[in-house]
Amino acid sequence: MANDKNTSKKNILKRSKVLLIVLSIVLVVANCFVLLETRALSRSFSEQQNQATWSLFQLSKEFSSLVTIAPVYAASDQYRIEAELAYELTWSRFDLLLHAKESESFMEIEGTRQFFSQLFDRYKKLESLAINIDTPVQAETFVQQLNSIYRELLDYLNQNFQIKNPFFQKQTERARALEHLQISLMLLLFSCFMLVGYILNLESKSNRQLAMTDALTNIPNRLAMAQVIQDHIDQQLPFTLCILDLNGFKQINDLFGHQAGDKALQILAKRFMNTDNRLQFSCYRIGGDEFALILRQKSSAKMEHALNCALDCFSEEFEVKPDTLYPLSASVGLASYPNQGKDFSSLISIADRNMYQMKFATRSRAKQT
Repeated sequence: MANDKNTSKKNILKRSKVLLIVLSIVLVVANCFVLLETRALSRSFSEQQNQATWSLFQLSKEFSSLVTIAPVYAASDQYRIEAELAYELTWSRFDLLLHAKESESFMEIEGTRQFFSQLFDRYKKLESLAINIDTPVQAETFVQQLNSIYRELLDYLNQNFQIKNPFFQKQTERARALEHLQISLMLLLFSCFMLVGYILNLESKSNRQLAMTDALTNIPNRLAMAQVIQDHIDQQLPFTLCILDLNGFKQINDLFGHQAGDKALQILAKRFMNTDNRLQFSCYRIGGDEFALILRQKSSAKMEHALNCALDCFSEEFEVKPDTLYPLSASVGLASYPNQGKDFSSLISIADRNMYQMKFATRSRAKQT
């Protein structure tokens, strides 16, 4: 069951990575498409108007290019350079429109110079925001303010200069479509960021679980035990460490093979992880035929009850092969925190020593018998 869960998690990670690659490719292709379409749109503007109107359309063209590249301004150094160039070109177009002789007739129209001066002032204020773009949120704020100025410019041109021929309307519709596409690209970009975070989080959890889980029995391993013990010590929570070394395990391997021994370890781990037992102690496989328990009960009576629950797991024989039962027992060594040891190394050493004393005593009695 646990292996199935691990396989499922790996499949999720694999599918997520594939999805991330697909989204990234789509994002790159879409950005290239927007750039090509915007450049084509900008060229068509400049080719259709006289010298004075040409200045207005050049401003629209540079602004359009800037609006296109702005959503990916912080994605790479190349995009940053292109965006800064587009920003400077748009700045220059504003300046020419306000001060060049070719635009004087337009600037004499009531309210025109005031409108473009105010629009230029708002545009210049975006420079400080553009320089400090480091996060997607800052990039979105910059794009929103830039789009607001750009829409006001297009609306003003339509309303005041009567550039409403069918060709211009078609270009305006294309510009709006590009704006919608830019919004979609921003959403896609955020989706990629979220997916990256999701994948990294899943991988981190999966790797952590694998690092702290025994591959054979699917219970926590020695590393997990060390962390739990250190957490208890840091919080000064009393506990008793119990190390169990199996008696008779070597005979199972010798008589029935290592697969039978592995099955016996798996059966014992399942008994330790029984719901009732998990309320009494936490269990770990720390290597070979050695297990460890952490008993958190404060009173000696409760601790003794928890230890008896653990030893009850050996009361039934182990079915190491079909229709083949074999008994197992354990030598036990205890070490209590903080009475007998105050750090991980000393607790392990004391519990090991007590466990081997019990094992040798058991062997001595067996020989005497």
